Amino acid sequence: MLYYRFPGKEIVSRKGCFKPNLTDDIQGFILSDFNQKNKFVFTSSSLENNDVITPKVPFVISKDAYIKQASEIIEILSSNQSLKKIVYSRIKEVSLSINGLTLFERLVQAYPNAFVYYFQDPQLGEWIGASPEILVSGKNGHFESMALAGTQKANDTSDWGEKEKEEQAFVSHYLAELLQNHNVSDLRSEGPKTVQAGPLSHLRTDFQWKSDSFQAWQIAKDLHPTPAVSGTPVQEASEWILNNEKHDRSFYSGMIGELQAEEMNIFVNLRCAQIIGDQIYLYLGGGFTAESDPEKEWEETENKSKTLLNLL
Repeated sequence: MLYYRFPGKEIVSRKGCFKPNLTDDIQGFILSDFNQKNKFVFTSSSLENNDVITPKVPFVISKDAYIKQASEIIEILSSNQSLKKIVYSRIKEVSLSINGLTLFERLVQAYPNAFVYYFQDPQLGEWIGASPEILVSGKNGHFESMALAGTQKANDTSDWGEKEKEEQAFVSHYLAELLQNHNVSDLRSEGPKTVQAGPLSHLRTDFQWKSDSFQAWQIAKDLHPTPAVSGTPVQEASEWILNNEKHDRSFYSGMIGELQAEEMNIFVNLRCAQIIGDQIYLYLGGGFTAESDPEKEWEETENKSKTLLNLL
């Protein structure tokens, strides 16, 4: 079963399951992993072989081990001439005192401006999330995206630091260049500005343009993974992540949303978690630059976990 709600829309509930998609001829609710190696589309049919896969419990890093690897990342960024940013993630394990559907209903009420979803799938398991980040959204030839990078507590009224401003600049410059390379028409941008997402504030730059839906889907695929979830340069940072993070990101920071002939609402799968039994595993990331502080980066991931944990 699948439940989701786009910002400003009604809740949609559907019965069925996810099936692998091997082509780009997709319509419907889609899901991909971080590096787009695996893509799935939700179908109304039932699972053909009735097999139910028992999810593998993901690796949860200790704080000491996280701080150690975080320090190594900062050393790499300080000495490497090409790598400017790495988005390093971890998983936090917490006991779940309510069921996933109840948590979904709470997320819908708490975060009206986020894309909220929950699904139980016999092959992919049980996942939930409340993402504030649009990858590509729009209809009738008008589309939008956003550069969302730089994080602090929502109640922090201090000025943004240089590290957060630099993170935002990496993502917004990448997005602007990619859209220009696609030769979209009527390209406009606004920002960066401060926006609130639950217990957090972010720096965000908004982009709007005109194109047909086919080109918008090509842009979404080329854009993902953005520097906001991988780093800068994207390919080098992504390779570091795949080779060095001790857990599998699975659907965290992948693409998720709905794709139709003339309309799409595709989000980056952030503030998400996997539910296994009575435990919930929250996937949390932060952007590292040479100016990062390991303790502050750990604290940022703790703050991001509150998007879901505050509602348990």
